[in-house]
Amino acid sequence: MGDHFVLLMNRLVTDTTIEAALRSEMRLQQTVPSASTSTALPDISCINVDVVDLFSFPMKTVQCRICHEEDEDSNMETPCICRGSLKYAHRKCVQRWCDEKGDTTCEICRQVLHL
Repeated sequence: MGDHFVLLMNRLVTDTTIEAALRSEMRLQQTVPSASTSTALPDISCINVDVVDLFSFPMKTVQCRICHEEDEDSNMETPCICRGSLKYAHRKCVQRWCDEKGDTTCEICRQVLHL
């Protein structure tokens, strides 16, 4: 049988929750007799699950440290090691700021800004 796609709406999807869902399905298949044994799920102990956060609902809204406009974090850059409210900035804002001050070093953490 082909690959399966599982969407858990009310739980955080992690390696553990995916393995638990697979184990639950395996237990269900073991208790219900099937006509064919070829539909059994593979041994999950050898499966390396790499969970990537492709869909983070809802998107996190953050504020640009330079222009102070709010935007989704996926549209922002983290140009240095500053954290908290100073973590995010629009790429164009960072470039404009560096052009105006004539330097590419963060004045707070003293790290060279990644553009």
